[in-house]
Amino acid sequence: MTLKPVFFSIFAAMLLLPAVQAEESPAEAALAEPAAEPPNPTEERIRAYREQFDQRAKAAEQLRQQHQAEMEEMRKESQAEMDKVLEERQAEMEELRNTRQAQMEDMRPQRPMTERQLASQKYHEQQAAYARKQWEERQALAEKRREARQKQQEARMDAYLKQREERLLSTIKEQEAMRNRAEDRHNYLVENQDDILQGMLDEQVDVASRHEELRLQAEDRRKKMAVMRTTMRDMAPEERRAYMEEHRAEFFGEQAAPQRPAGRPAPPSWVQNPMRPPVPPPAPGR
Repeated sequence: MTLKPVFFSIFAAMLLLPAVQAEESPAEAALAEPAAEPPNPTEERIRAYREQFDQRAKAAEQLRQQHQAEMEEMRKESQAEMDKVLEERQAEMEELRNTRQAQMEDMRPQRPMTERQLASQKYHEQQAAYARKQWEERQALAEKRREARQKQQEARMDAYLKQREERLLSTIKEQEAMRNRAEDRHNYLVENQDDILQGMLDEQVDVASRHEELRLQAEDRRKKMAVMRTTMRDMAPEERRAYMEEHRAEFFGEQAAPQRPAGRPAPPSWVQNPMRPPVPPPAPGR
């Protein structure tokens, strides 16, 4: 997003504000301009998050462009160095060939050569031409391999940059979705804040009422326990035992009578050992 229209509007408003205030009276200005609402903290955080996200996206794009420019510069430098080395080697080979040819001319005798010498010279020249041709073919093949390797490296770098762009794009979409969800939650809370607050207040009232009821019940039980403790203070052991048996529910609460577990069922026939007698059934009444 661009901030130029916003800045331009603010600047124009700052320039026109003194003239408008000079034309209007203080009473009319007070009646015309409503009281400014205080900024919402959630909207301020969302706006700050948007600005921070835009800055990060812009920094990532600048970093990608800078990295791409550096890779292009490195490629050009490497190409220039390889061309320079190739030219130097070609110049050295040409100079060596000329030097050897001059030495051969100097070593050639003044007398006329025989047919055997002519044939030998012709053979050596053919061999030199064949070797020069082979060297040129090897150089051309090396040049093709170098170009293919360079194209492969460029394609790999391009794929890497595309992959990074896709990751950044997915991050942008994810952060945008999270921002939209935060805005939706904020709007829902703003629209239903009265109902939500009333529901929380009613829930706390219900919780307080329930705890108050439990407190009153506990208070009643405590008073009963105090009365029974005072009553049993001067009782004989037999009377105290009978009194406790009579008021067992008040003393210990209602507890279910312990029940003896039923007998263990016999395992299936395929689990039992044929050399061991079968498990007897449980006795009746247990």
